[in-house]
Amino acid sequence: MKAKTTETTYPPKQRGYQFWIIRFALLLGLPLLLYYSYCWGLWGRSSLLLQFLFQCGCPVASNEARYPEQVDVLVHACRHTSSRLSPSGRFLYVRDETFGFTSAYLLDLQSMQRIEVTTQPFSSFLTDDLWFVESGVDDYIMDRNIEVQYPVPQFEYSRPDAAINGETNLTLLAESLRRVDDVFLVGASTDTVVALASDFRTYPERNFTADRFDIPDFNMERFLQENNIAHQIVLPDYPDEVVSPDGKFIARPDGIYLVEPNQKILDGYSLSVRGWTDDGRGVVYSHAFGRCLIRISLPFGDDTACFVRVPQPVLLLKVPDQYLLSAPVP
Repeated sequence: MKAKTTETTYPPKQRGYQFWIIRFALLLGLPLLLYYSYCWGLWGRSSLLLQFLFQCGCPVASNEARYPEQVDVLVHACRHTSSRLSPSGRFLYVRDETFGFTSAYLLDLQSMQRIEVTTQPFSSFLTDDLWFVESGVDDYIMDRNIEVQYPVPQFEYSRPDAAINGETNLTLLAESLRRVDDVFLVGASTDTVVALASDFRTYPERNFTADRFDIPDFNMERFLQENNIAHQIVLPDYPDEVVSPDGKFIARPDGIYLVEPNQKILDGYSLSVRGWTDDGRGVVYSHAFGRCLIRISLPFGDDTACFVRVPQPVLLLKVPDQYLLSAPVP
């Protein structure tokens, strides 16, 4: 004899409760699903509005998921205060802020290890280890390895005969620049030269600076070239474009190109070029103030101003492997 099967039936009122519970759960879960699916790059990657709304609340581990394989996130957008690439491309100097606490470190772009450094602001790298602080008369060099400061006076104050009738003694300036071991040309707008002797740590008085206002035509680079003074150019923090160390690629704000035949091989992200890594395999990109989400018109004119900015991460765009071969594939 077959056993009878029984079905459990629920009164209409109880079935109504279950329906509303399921509906409520879906209403709660759907926003979370959409939120986390954005964080992990399943949708909305290119939306600046979604970036403004969600990126600072997404898990740190999800940063990489919102970018393709050829892109690494070096610094989280919501913690990034400022950054600067060292001349060799080996280190990225980063200042960030967490809960009102400011810290600074060098990110080794080969090992991705952090090296804690002083939070003392500086104007420019000279080398990976020597940093230039430009503050007027009391300029100085910082050695980041031992955190010692070395004064660097302006040329006109460095010796009694540095000026003649209130004007720079250009002949003496050229001779003094030839006698030092290292001449760095810093800054696209000020054209400042920093002159360092080989023993500048022992005799810092032998160091000096000069800038465009010491030169009649305000062109320091031309002055160095006309006087056959060997010098090293320190790129500005945000150059318009930068050629790779091997000369095969050029980085621009909209992406990475082959120099020949000027073909784009990797798209950018509306960020500014910072420079190439020391191995020539990638380019660092960032944005000084963040991308503009809402722009407003200013009264009494045609100008506009950004009302809402979206912070941007520091990115490393890596050249695709096929283009790193000795014979790049177009």
